[in-house]
Amino acid sequence: MTASAPPEYLGVCHMHEDVSTALHILANGLAAKTSECETHTVLEVTGFHHKETLLATAVYLVGAIAQCIQADLEIRKALFDETTLRRDVIRDVQSVIGGESVDDDFRKKTRDPWFLEGMSHLVIHLARTDLSLHPVGTVLVKTQLKYDVNDHGLDLIAIYDSDGLGITAGEAKAYLDDPTQAIIDASTRLREIDDALRDTELRAAVTQLRSSLSHSQQARLGHAFWRSERSYYPFVCCDAKQSRDWGRKRNSLRKLAVPVSHKFLVPIAFDAARDVFDELSRLMRAYASGNLTQ
Repeated sequence: MTASAPPEYLGVCHMHEDVSTALHILANGLAAKTSECETHTVLEVTGFHHKETLLATAVYLVGAIAQCIQADLEIRKALFDETTLRRDVIRDVQSVIGGESVDDDFRKKTRDPWFLEGMSHLVIHLARTDLSLHPVGTVLVKTQLKYDVNDHGLDLIAIYDSDGLGITAGEAKAYLDDPTQAIIDASTRLREIDDALRDTELRAAVTQLRSSLSHSQQARLGHAFWRSERSYYPFVCCDAKQSRDWGRKRNSLRKLAVPVSHKFLVPIAFDAARDVFDELSRLMRAYASGNLTQ
């Protein structure tokens, strides 16, 4: 073991290249399986726990914090002063996920929920070239991953192309010991779209994303087009020992006013989930500071 970066990663000075490498590893290392049931569709995404994919997830999330990932899902060079880049990146990373000695309250209420939000963005990013992750249409653009997990806005908004343009809304809940309540709370938030309580937020998001669409795609944007074409992605994360029968009938998902084929429950379960997130946090800090070891 050496103090140099594993051979597939070049370091933060080449972060945009590393994020592209990480996406390639994740595209090959994650697997998706869908199964439709009475009230929703289960989209199981597995493989995050493997060493290579967890490291790739860490690199992707550092890139997201550094704003390498654009709304159109293209990867571009981060806008940092090269003379202070490493110091600035580790500062920004620690401002989001904390340092080595964060307490359990921060892990539970801030860090771990942010990790799941990051994974939700990663899944939708990969869906641009893998329709098994987003069967209702091709993802065109998405909102940026937020720094503040306590932001009351929707966790993820994407525009996709089906027969017409549509909106995908994602809500992530990392209740590691209570995934049932996580599903209920995520569904409650998404139902606010059905009740037109999120129209202002959606309209603002579309306005921000519009410039990242092609001119022909922009011309197809209609007034409140999401009312006729949208899909919902409630993401939940839990300890594997708390896993449920994800395909059983769920009234909270039944109430969402889109077809079963447009309601994707995405469960991500880990053995010892808190330990996995501790390792993900360590990998992010190590990559950001240039101390990644193999």
